[in-house]
Amino acid sequence: MAKQTQQPKNKILSKLYLVLLFIAGIVLAFSFQTAKKNQTVAIDHMFDNNLVTALTSNGIEQKDVLSQFAREKNIKTITYNEYYKKIRLPKNKKPENFEPILKTLARNFKIELSKTIYKDGSYKYVFSDKKRVYSTIVLVKRD
Repeated sequence: MAKQTQQPKNKILSKLYLVLLFIAGIVLAFSFQTAKKNQTVAIDHMFDNNLVTALTSNGIEQKDVLSQFAREKNIKTITYNEYYKKIRLPKNKKPENFEPILKTLARNFKIELSKTIYKDGSYKYVFSDKKRVYSTIVLVKRD
C-alpha cells in the first residue's frame, strides 16, 4: 500500500516541477527581451553624449549651434531618439577637421557614417545603422 500512495505523489511533484520550469522559462524570456530593449534605447543617448563631447573638445561652443532637436521614433517595440544638430563652424575650423573624429566615433559604436557635401559648402553627416538614424549633423561654414 505504501508504494501506491508514493507513486501518485511522485506524479504530482513531477508535474508541479514541469509547471515551475515552464513559468521560469517565460520569466527569463521576458527579462532578456526587456534588457535588450533598454540596452538599445541607451545607445542613442550614449552616442549623442559622446558626439557632443567630441564636438566641444574640438572647439565647438554652444554659441556655434544654430539649431538642434531630438525626435522620438518608434520601431515595433523599440523607442529611441534621433538627434539633429546644425552647427556654424568657428573661423579656424573646416569640416574636414572633424571627419577623423566622426569616423572614430562611428566605428566605436559600430554604426555607419555617410557624408553629403552641398553647393553652399556645408557638410551633412548622418550616423545610422540598417534600422535607424541616430544623429544628423550639418556643419555650416562661417561667412
